[in-house]
Order: sequence, then structure tokens, then C-alpha cells
Amino acid sequence: MATGAGKTLVMAAIVLFLYQQGYRYFLFLVHQIQILNQACKNFTDYKFDKYLFNPKGIKIDGKAVSIIDTKNIDQANHNSIHFLFFSTQALYSRLREDRENELTAQSFKEKKVVIIADEAHRLNVDTRSKKKTEQEEANNWESVVMGAVHAHQENKLLEFTATVDLAHLAIREKYQDKIIYRYDFLAFNKAGYSKEVKFLYNPETHIEDQKRLLIVNAVALSEYRRLFAEREMGFSIQPVVLIKSSSISQSEADRAFFDQVISSLQPQDLKHLQTLAQGNQGGEHRIITQMFAWLENKQNGLISAGDWNGLNRFTSEIRHRFAHDHTLIYNSQKKENPEQLLRLDSDRNTIRAIFSVNALNEGWDVLSLYDIVHFDISDSKQVSLQDIQLIGRGARYYPFELPKTYLKNKGGILQGSNRLFAQSKFQRKFDNNPHDRGRILETLFYHFVKTGIFLENLQKELLGEGIIHEGVEEKTIHLKDSFKQSNTYQKGFVLVNRAVQRTKTQDSEIDTTFKQVIKAGAYRLKSAGLSDYAQNQIIAETRQTKISITEEYFSLPIIRTALISAEGNFFRISNLKKHIIGIETIDTLIYQYLPLYEIQYSYEKGKEIENLNPREKLQLLRGMILPEIRKAIDLNMPQVIGSKVFRPVPLSHIFSQEKSIYLTSFPTEDPITGEKIYISSDERAKAQSDHENPELQYEISKADWYAYSENYGTSEEKRFVKYVAGQINGLRDKFAGAEIYLIRNELDYWLFNPQDGRRFSPDYLLFINDVLNETFYYQCFIEPKGGHLLEHDAWKEQALISLNEGSKVIFDSEPEDRENYRAYLAEIKQRGYQEIKPIGLKFYNSAPRGEEDFALDFQEKL
Repeated sequence: MATGAGKTLVMAAIVLFLYQQGYRYFLFLVHQIQILNQACKNFTDYKFDKYLFNPKGIKIDGKAVSIIDTKNIDQANHNSIHFLFFSTQALYSRLREDRENELTAQSFKEKKVVIIADEAHRLNVDTRSKKKTEQEEANNWESVVMGAVHAHQENKLLEFTATVDLAHLAIREKYQDKIIYRYDFLAFNKAGYSKEVKFLYNPETHIEDQKRLLIVNAVALSEYRRLFAEREMGFSIQPVVLIKSSSISQSEADRAFFDQVISSLQPQDLKHLQTLAQGNQGGEHRIITQMFAWLENKQNGLISAGDWNGLNRFTSEIRHRFAHDHTLIYNSQKKENPEQLLRLDSDRNTIRAIFSVNALNEGWDVLSLYDIVHFDISDSKQVSLQDIQLIGRGARYYPFELPKTYLKNKGGILQGSNRLFAQSKFQRKFDNNPHDRGRILETLFYHFVKTGIFLENLQKELLGEGIIHEGVEEKTIHLKDSFKQSNTYQKGFVLVNRAVQRTKTQDSEIDTTFKQVIKAGAYRLKSAGLSDYAQNQIIAETRQTKISITEEYFSLPIIRTALISAEGNFFRISNLKKHIIGIETIDTLIYQYLPLYEIQYSYEKGKEIENLNPREKLQLLRGMILPEIRKAIDLNMPQVIGSKVFRPVPLSHIFSQEKSIYLTSFPTEDPITGEKIYISSDERAKAQSDHENPELQYEISKADWYAYSENYGTSEEKRFVKYVAGQINGLRDKFAGAEIYLIRNELDYWLFNPQDGRRFSPDYLLFINDVLNETFYYQCFIEPKGGHLLEHDAWKEQALISLNEGSKVIFDSEPEDRENYRAYLAEIKQRGYQEIKPIGLKFYNSAPRGEEDFALDFQEKL
């Protein structure tokens, strides 16, 4: 799995899963001590920011499960999860030489153990070796670990790594039948979960004070990033700069030089960066240009009398933020404040620069690393595996949410700011708008002096790993002149809804939420270690009965206690009022709503509901029944919904006359030669007009009903466009004299789901505008959808279909509306349309549904 893809989360999930299978001992194995310390905190310290489990406690099947950090597996609490943390060297020593009251090789024979190996490529010591004596193999710690695994037939070894060397024949043979899942950095990058990597280098080796320039460039970008996040994005971050020295001895000298540069920093030291910004003809240094423009904008609070460009204040901030006390050195010989490494992403962090050599290439868990400075300025420097590992580690994304201030106010109604809100907080926001100044918060800079072929080799290696892509391919489309001259573009409008608080609870919502069946049991069946006969016996003896959440089965104190303690205060009345509108007291939930559930209670002999003690009944409610009720309330009674009330906004304000589609190209394998080539494999890189596939090809330029000059859609979208081409004459006969236009929505327009308020961007809008008589104006929402997404995006289809019942269009102004928008609403109202209507259609899908399914819906509604 790629660095930062969530290996430790997967480990934690596996621990809980295997606990249910009867495992109690989990030995965590790492190569480096600092990784071990962090892993220990991740898994056992509930006060730690990155603790992996619920800080309030783990509950499995309604039972509390404690976590124990131990060094021995001979003594145990059978209901607990036991973690043992070892470095590979420590485990090797322990298993080679028995000690009293400590872990021994014998321990692995007596108890079944799960060994979780992080950075597992380190395990392949003797697998790589082609020549080894029997004695060498016996003494090799890989052999010792494998001996422990094989000591008990139910012991397990689970390996996790970001860098398995499958190019090595022996390793490939070892793992070809063992890899469970592969999620490399290429997949990670494609999904938008990494930073963009850029290079900022000094191209002339004869420039004086090379290292000084590298330092100034890095700290300036870092501090600009911090200020930008705080003042424009509204969140606090302390971006980290890592200075990679060529040797441990040099690291100390580099830190002293860094302190000297920072303490003497003045505005004139930024002259080199300003020169790059001024000569930015090809846009290569766009972020630097944006930085200086941002600093001298008085709205950002750095300008004062005598400091017209804000650089005096800016360099003062850098001197303060990067002072000696805000830096540390970390290498194999000197580790200053190692605990600080675990807190770099915390709001309380003050460390801004770290000096290291290779000690942090593996296992270092940090998201706020944004600048890496390579201090080796020699002509002979080579790209190493450590360089790639470190860049991959720094390329992990720092999650943040765009604030509402990043929305543009269009005609008095807030609309998404042209493609900015397409992703979640954990994914890149600006792939479709890479020139936005916010890109600084998702860009990692690698700073170095360009010597020899270092840059070319570095790019080649990073491309091969998928950490960078070949570049951004830009496709430009524009609105056709004929469409811009149309009534629909010049006078037409787009119907817009918004997210609103639910104001009342419908009887249908009560029925859907509470008149349900919930399956529950006192204990879940444990099959590990049982024979088929024993399992069948238990299953045969399991009984089922119907119960309800009433005082007949649960006493009132137990019900109230469960509601107070379950699901993190979800069932407190203050929160329930936001979901069940109109509920006044918890008694309404207890006496009116909860009894509506039918509970199918499964039990073994002796665990009849009447035989359960109060603690067991409390666990049954809290651990199995109330979590299902919470899911039902969240799903069917959300706090926010999309309004079915729409207001018109000028169409020309929503859809740009010209827009760019940005497509990244990634490494792929030539099917004929087997060589890696770098192309955009995205179907959206292919124009429909000259597509090589006749099933998808259609000459868009001749389609006077298609608003844009070209269609770079998915294959399903291209099939849909060809479908409309076959229907357009029928539509023109049906709506004689009307203008009919299909517009591809490149995340310009957003719709709020009437069911739960979720926001999405329908792929196409079809407008039917009666320009002759102005009697009707239809806005149709259409989503072509590949078969693999039908189930995942079913909620979107339901949202579109629901628009056909109960939607209405109003022209009422609101207090926050601008004056020109108030006038616009009055103008549209006076035009006298008898019917203005949003129409939602089912998904277009060619397979497995087949086009006929959409065609029937299309014919029925249009």
C-alpha cells in the first residue's frame, strides 16, 4: 500500500476482525525504534491524537474489550487484546536466547499469535541472498521469524509495505500467491489522495551561496503557506521543512548555517524568488507569482506604512517562526525531542524545520511536510531509493475543507466556485482548476541544485512509482457562437435549489424510520477452533423470537441508561430535536417511537430474553439494537435536506464561454513492447468528434443542439450524446419552435439532494425553451452512469427522480439578495411563462440495464 494510504487503519481493522475469530495476541514488528514508539502510541495510547481505536473504549458484540501492552504472552486476560511491540533485532535476540518471564520461541507453540510486520520488505533478507550456508540461514533473523510463525498451525504473519521489490525474481516467486491487496502510489495519486510534487531548483551551479538560496526559497514558500491557510482558508497549520544533509556530520553544520540565514534574513534576500516570479512566462513558477501578489494585497494584513509590499513583515514572521528553538535535528546518532516527531500535525506544534539524513525515510507519520531541501550540491550526486521514499512520504495529503468564503456569489445565490468543491477534505480540490492560488496547500516542493542528470533521473523514478505524472494535459472547449446568440443563452436561466434545515417530520418518515425489523442476539457465534459438528450443534440449538423495546422486555432504567451511553450522545434530546422535528422529550422516543420496532432476537439455550441479567440487556440495547436505530434516523431523518423550491439564475452566469478540462497523464505499460509509456489513459482525453471507436464517434461541430464545441466525456457520456442525436428531431416535432440545447456540466452547477442535502453535479442539463410564446421552460437533469457505479450512486438517481413530484419555482426575493438579482427575478416573472419546471430522469446506462430503460423514461417524461 502506498505511503499514507492507511496501512495502520487496515491493521487496526484486522486486529478487531481476528479478535472475533478468537485471536488475542498481536505482535507488531518493525525495523526502526522510532516507528516502534509511534506504533505503540497508535495502538495503545487512547490519549494520543492518532490513536486508532475509539478513545472511549472498544466494544465488540456489546462487550467492553481492553487493550494491553505486554512483553509476554504466557499470562493473559482472555477478553483483552494483547499487543507486543518489537523491533526485528530485539525479537531476533529474544527468540535466539531464552530469558525467564519473557517471550520465548516456546511461546509461539503454545498460543496462537498474529505477527503484523510493518515495512515488511525488510523481512526479505535471506530471500534476496543467493548464496548462504546452513549456519547463516539458521542464524538469519528472517528464518527465526518464520520459525515462530510456523510453530503453531494457526499463527499468522501479515506483511505490510509500500515498497515490495517484485522486480527481484526470488521475491516475486515468494509473494506471487500471497499478495492479498495492492494499492500502490499510482492508484493513490489517481484517486486524489496525494500532494502534487513540484521541483524548485537552482539551474546554475556557479550561483553564489547555493545553500542560502535553497533555504530562503523553502522557508518563504512554507511561511506563505501557513499565512494563506490561516487568513484565507480559516485553519491553522504549521508546514514543515525537511533539510536532507549529505552526511550525519554535515547535518550539524547545516543546522548552524540555517540558523545564521534565518537570523539575518531581510526582504532583499527574496530577490531571487522575485526574479523567478517576474520571468514566469510559461507559468512554471505560477505559485511564486501568486505568493508575491498575495503578500502585497492589503486585505491580507501584511502591508503597513513604509512596507508597501509586505516583505518587511513577511521576513519578520519567517525569522520568528524558523528560529533555532523551532527546529530540531534527527539522525541515527542524535535525536532531539523525538516525541516532537509525533506531534508535527498538531495545532500545538511549533517545529518548522527538521535536519536529517536518512533516519526519516521510513515509518515517519507526517502530513504537514511541504518542502524538502536536498543539501547535496555535488556534481556526482545520484538519485537513491531513500530520496524516492522521502518524497513519497512528503507527498501525502494534508486534509482540509474549503470554507464558505471560497464560494462565489452568483446573482445573490451561492453557487460552487467553478469546480472547487468536487472532492472531500481528504482529496485534492484543485485538479480541475490547477491555477487556483489554493493549490499551494496541496503542493510539495523539492528544492535542490540541478547538477548532472539528477533531475532527469529523479523524474524518471518518481514517474515509475506514480508519485508524479508526466504533466497536466489541458483540453479547451468553448460555447458555440450559435448558442451564444440564442435566446436561451442571452435570456435563459438555470433553476437552482439550496440546502435547508428540515422544518417538520412527516408521518411517512416516522414509518420508514421506526417501523422496521432489527436482528439482534445476545452473543454472536464464534466458530474458530470448533469442529463442523460442534458448529452445527450450536446452530441447531439457536432459537429466535420477536421482542420489542418496551417495559415488557427491558426495564425503563435500562432503556434510559442505554440511550444516555450509546452512540456518543446521539440519543440525547438536544441532538434528537435536530432529526425528529417537533419532539419535545425523550419520553416521546421511549413510549411512542421505539416500541414500533420489531426485534428478531436470536439466542442460545439459557439466554432467553427473560433469563438475561440487567447488564446483558443493557449490552444488547447499547451494542446491537441502538446502533441500528441510529443508522435509520441518520438515513431517513437528516438534519439538512435539499429544497424542492427553485429560483432562476442567469444561464450565462453559470456556464463559462470557455473552459479548460485538465487531465493528468500517468505511466502505463505498452501492451506490445512491455515498456512503460506515459499517456493519459482517461477516456475524457479523447474528443468525440474524431473518436477511433465508431460506437462513440459523433461530429459535435454539426450538432447545433450541443452547446459546447466538443465533448470530452466518458464512454457512457458519449453514448448518451449519440442517443440524444437520434432523438433531437422527435423533440423538435414535439416542442415546435422551441430552442433545445444540451449542455455538459463541468462541475459548474450543483444540486442539493431533497432526501438528505448531499450535493452533486449532474453531468448534463437539457434545456427546452419555448422562445415563441414563452409558455414553457424545462430544465432536465441527466446522468449517464457506468454499470460499476449504478449501485454506488443510486442515491443520485433517486434524487433526480424525486424532483418530478413537489418541486416548484418561485421568484420571491430574500433579504440577502443583491439589488440587481431582485430586479432579475421581477423581470423573469413578468415574462409570463405558464410552466417552468425541473425534470429529473433516470440514469442513462448502456449495460447492464440497457439503453431501453432510459429510453422509456425519456419518452414518458419528454
